[in-house]
Amino acid sequence: MPTMVPQQEAGWTALLDVAERMPHGWSLVGGQLVHLHCVERGESPPRPTTDLDAVLDVRTYPQVLRRFTEVLLDIGFSSAGESPQGHQHRWVREDGAQFDVLIPRHLGEAGASKTGATGGTTIEAPGSQQALSRTETVEVEVAGRAGHVRRPNLIGALVGKSATTEILVDHARERHQIDFATLASLLQIADLRSAELTKLDRRYLGNMIFRVTQDKTDSAVPGATRGINMLRRALDLVG
Repeated sequence: MPTMVPQQEAGWTALLDVAERMPHGWSLVGGQLVHLHCVERGESPPRPTTDLDAVLDVRTYPQVLRRFTEVLLDIGFSSAGESPQGHQHRWVREDGAQFDVLIPRHLGEAGASKTGATGGTTIEAPGSQQALSRTETVEVEVAGRAGHVRRPNLIGALVGKSATTEILVDHARERHQIDFATLASLLQIADLRSAELTKLDRRYLGNMIFRVTQDKTDSAVPGATRGINMLRRALDLVG
């Protein structure tokens, strides 16, 4: 990984600590996922971000929220507080590292009511289950330290970012659109060749493509229009 600001480096170091203790059951999402895909393909991320987001595979590992937050406590994190809904999704450390811990939507009451090590539930994020299904383990190096990180492939990242269109009041709408355009700019034919897009994937992608082209976000990111046109053709092929 390239040189980072201290808070970002602290977060990535913490992520490697988590990965050593929990090699399965989670996947990196959010802005740092965009950062990682850019680095893997030799591009520079267009927007700075320091916090990390992880989605947990509650379906496969029913106790993963408790285990993941126990690990965060062990490496010096604490809950940033509890929402009125009882969620403790944000975890912080004195060195500036920050994790947002998420779970997929549509897990049912049993899944959504799972609690972490300090008794709180967490936020359900759209598009997370497919991101987990498309997750791969990749090797990274942060400040001279090598380790492994779990992250969705590029298609999983694109669909996951597209799923934010399901958020009714999205204060981060512009940021999500820039992230999507950035990911689209990285797209190659090989990424689509083996992609199996579900009906829901196609709906998410179609909605986000409409937004970024309507707002002309794609024109602000070099290569995004090319990638979006590739996605459009792929959607036509499987539609």
